[in-house]
Amino acid sequence: MTLPLISLMILIPLVGAIISFLSRTRNQARIAAIIASIIPLIITIKMYLQVDPSTMWVVESYDWIPQLGITYKLGVDGISMPLILLANIVVPLTILFAWGETKRTSSFYGLLLLEQVGVIGVFSSLDFFLFYIFWEITLVPMYFLISIWGGPRKDYAAIKFFIYTHIASLVMLLAIFALYFIAWAQTGYPSFDIVHLLAQYPSFSPVVKDVIFFALLFGFIVKMPAVPFHTWLPDAHVEAPTAGSVVLAAILLKMGGYGLFRVMMPMLPNTTNTSLVITVVAIIGVVSIVYGAFLALAQKDLKKMVAYSSVSHMGFVTLGFASLVPLSVTGAMYQQFSHGLITCILFMSCGVIQHGAHTRIINDLGGLVQKMPKLTFLMLGGFLASLGLPGMSGFIAEFTVLTGSITTLFIYVMIAVFGGVAVTAAYHLWAIQRAMFGVFNEKLGHIHDLAGYEMLSMAILLLLVIFFGVNPDPVWDFMQAGANTLLAGVHII
Repeated sequence: MTLPLISLMILIPLVGAIISFLSRTRNQARIAAIIASIIPLIITIKMYLQVDPSTMWVVESYDWIPQLGITYKLGVDGISMPLILLANIVVPLTILFAWGETKRTSSFYGLLLLEQVGVIGVFSSLDFFLFYIFWEITLVPMYFLISIWGGPRKDYAAIKFFIYTHIASLVMLLAIFALYFIAWAQTGYPSFDIVHLLAQYPSFSPVVKDVIFFALLFGFIVKMPAVPFHTWLPDAHVEAPTAGSVVLAAILLKMGGYGLFRVMMPMLPNTTNTSLVITVVAIIGVVSIVYGAFLALAQKDLKKMVAYSSVSHMGFVTLGFASLVPLSVTGAMYQQFSHGLITCILFMSCGVIQHGAHTRIINDLGGLVQKMPKLTFLMLGGFLASLGLPGMSGFIAEFTVLTGSITTLFIYVMIAVFGGVAVTAAYHLWAIQRAMFGVFNEKLGHIHDLAGYEMLSMAILLLLVIFFGVNPDPVWDFMQAGANTLLAGVHII
């Protein structure tokens, strides 16, 4: 009997979350959380060693509500496998990093595990109804993480996060229902199966096709987020606890990019004016890269700078998607994975500085290397990876997006290079020079360096960034196979 491995990856964190919620002591809660988050990683590695990235592998399908065509259908392929791996790396390392959390720990660790449940469900669902349920599940724990453990403006940030992302989700839901009911009318039977509905999409009327396409696109780019729908992200990051910011940036934002590849790319060639859609998406991508970089450059708060940098870096995902070139599409997928690892280091660094110095204002810091040499080393590694230093995963991701896109989106690539990449290097180097080097600000008082569990978590992440920067093949091969399959389906290659 074949074990339902994907279902186990969802079920185990769910059980762990329940145990954590019911735990009476902090130690019980965090031990339950770390065990329940590591087991899915072990399962993922087992699946990774067996999966054929060019096909949909490990499909689990069971009738759920057959009268409405709703099935419990899960699957993993070259598009979803790297993101599931990313989620199952990030969550246990985040729990480890937050090992010292003392406020309502049972609820805190339980909510982190629920995020793991939601994102794995999103990345593996092959039924739109199931996909939407998991999509919405991710909103609830993040709302509470911000509103309970957040900063001074936590209520405002939590509500803004929920309103923006939930409205985008409702627009996406309306598009899903349109797909469902029109396909039902055409075929004579109901089905929420993603592959089935996408196969019926080309036969819809031109106006209906475009309305559905842009409604789905809106839902995904708000989640990424892309300019001009990005304003919820800096507030959410600034007020969220460090663990919340890490999970939000590293895996929740990747749901939007995943939607672009899983849903939007198969639909793209059947829109009324494909070239216009590509132009719109490319503009969104390059504006996000450049505008996000300049916004990051202008920030005084270190964490807010990192938040805006996420807007800029996720713009490469949108730009690579719009190119429809195998190399850049693969690079865009790799950017999702790489940014997920790198941004963990950046937000963890901000959290340690806030805890130690009680401020994140860059000009109020200075000389922290004298008190925090371990943090400085790891933080510098994260910043260099984020600005695209060769030998680190960020370089491979952004270089391949730009190299592949230059053949089809030359002007956009030039704008991204001179308006975004150069500024990205400037704000990273300028920020770390002011915050970590120079004369120590004695007003900061006595400051401790990283705790052992914090250093271990950040060190593992930095080693992974370097490993995948030197040898990207372990995940690149999956993404390349997924990109080739997608582009073959849209008759590009």
